[in-house]
Parts: sequence; C-alpha cells; structure tokens
Amino acid sequence: MPEADVPSSDVAAPSEINVQIPEPHFDILYSDQAFISHTPVGFTLDFAQLTPQAGLSRVVARVGMSPLHLKLLVRVLSDNLKRDEAEFGEVSVTKEMMEQHQARAHHIGFQPDPNEPKK
Repeated sequence: MPEADVPSSDVAAPSEINVQIPEPHFDILYSDQAFISHTPVGFTLDFAQLTPQAGLSRVVARVGMSPLHLKLLVRVLSDNLKRDEAEFGEVSVTKEMMEQHQARAHHIGFQPDPNEPKK
C-alpha cells in the first residue's frame, strides 16, 4: 500500500478556536472555595463562595468532566500559574491557609443519616 494511502490516526487540530460566551454567561462568578468529588468515570467540581459571618458556603457553579479533561485542566492551570508568578511574583500560601483547606469539607448533596440504623 503506498504511503499516501495509509490511514492516519493523526487529526489536524484547528490552529485557532473561536470561543463564544452566550449573554447569560457574561458575568464572572467569584469563588473562594472548590469542592471536588469523583466516581470511576468522572469528576464534579463545585465552586462556592464562603460567607464566614453566616457560616455558609454557597455553590455558584458546578462543572462535570472526564478524568482526562480534569488532568488537562490541571496541567493548563499549573502552566498559567507559573506564567503569572513569573510576571507578578510568587503566590504565597501560609501554613494556616493550608490547614484551613485541608480540613474535612462537608459533602454537598444527599447523604445517609448517620443516626439511622444500617439495614
């Protein structure tokens, strides 16, 4: 079979992608918390705003994605943070901040009642 006739698994990626943001999504939602849950087939990212005075964390956006897409997102976020720090300086995270964010988060969603006897 001539080389030109051999099927290729390579798909040429478009050099530029135009991104459209529908009008209802123009607003930027601020989030200072993210809760991540996963199953064998996907991840759910809940972005929330904390109101410490009320002891309330309100989810403002939910995003679901495959493990592959999450891994690509982590890579892109890491690259962008490196570029930001190169331009504006290192982002400092204190020990207290780490302890606050390592504390066990409350699960958002349905959970069995821990006081109900198991069947």
